[in-house]
Amino acid sequence: MRDTGRSSSGRPAGVIAGFGFRTGASVQSFEDALAQAAQGREVTAIATLSDKAATPAFAAFLRATGLPLYCVSQAEAQRMDTVTHSPGSQAARQTGSVAEAVALAAAGRGARLLGARVISQDRRATCALAVSETSETCAPDTTIPDKKTSNAFNQGETS
Repeated sequence: MRDTGRSSSGRPAGVIAGFGFRTGASVQSFEDALAQAAQGREVTAIATLSDKAATPAFAAFLRATGLPLYCVSQAEAQRMDTVTHSPGSQAARQTGSVAEAVALAAAGRGARLLGARVISQDRRATCALAVSETSETCAPDTTIPDKKTSNAFNQGETS
């Protein structure tokens, strides 16, 4: 995995790996979830909720990858339409899947998921990949895509 930089809007460019996780997730939890989600794809950035980014195991995982981090606010994540609808995630974070929501939010306008989120074997971390389908970048004042346009699964595309 290598860092290909950021778009002019400051959002990461390329394939974004979004993470949600429970207390007690380990570096191995993140590595396992990423390996399952990526399936050999090159990931260019990592995303998670702003209030989770400094968690010691997540920070260690991030350092090990050498990839840039995109922090997503709770409000941004709540605006994303997710494929997965976990009752626990909905109750705790008001989104069906934190991993899917942060990946979509980080990828920006025209983003789509490359698949539903995957769960690490120890069930402590989830990971989902998103990519932007448009070549244009978001201007700094552009709003987050609404639920109807933020992900291709709404149109039945499941690549």
